[in-house]
Amino acid sequence: MDRYRKYREGLLHIGRALQRYGVEFVLVGSAVLPLVYNIDYDPLDVDLFIINKSTILDYELFEKIAQENEWDMGTTDHGTIYFEMVVSGELLKIDLLENILDIYIPSQILENTINIKIDNLYVKSIKLEDLLVLKAKMATKDAEDFIANIARILADPKYNISINKTYIKSIIDLFSSEKENIIDRLNKNGIYID
Repeated sequence: MDRYRKYREGLLHIGRALQRYGVEFVLVGSAVLPLVYNIDYDPLDVDLFIINKSTILDYELFEKIAQENEWDMGTTDHGTIYFEMVVSGELLKIDLLENILDIYIPSQILENTINIKIDNLYVKSIKLEDLLVLKAKMATKDAEDFIANIARILADPKYNISINKTYIKSIIDLFSSEKENIIDRLNKNGIYID
């Protein structure tokens, strides 16, 4: 899976830079698949959820980190920051997320992470179950395609990956007003909860 080297290296660069400044983060996007579960999936970018700082209120800190590392920096439509860096000769975008506008990740997910080690860097990551629920909550065609793809991967014995449906139900319960829609989207795309 050397084609995912840029994601590992990018996560190492950004992780070390953020940790130098005491910025805590959790790996939250689809990069979880190749980096945590060794699933053959190209996430296109890396999504990090910032825990103890705000990309809006602490903008200057993130600007300083970008300048020190010679990374490009921009702002998303949500008002959060992204960095762009060249890794292994390729451009890599790293989105720095926080709970703002329609981005919402409950603290229970962020506190119930798993730890992965990339070289000598320890990184917190959400679980596959969390990612499935967050994608189902998004209610987009891309998110539903993602869920269907994961359902196919879970059915493939070569991956030997299973999900904890009891845990998924507990995460869905955190989104009480959207619970039925989330369950419907998961079921419709091959992740059967009931």
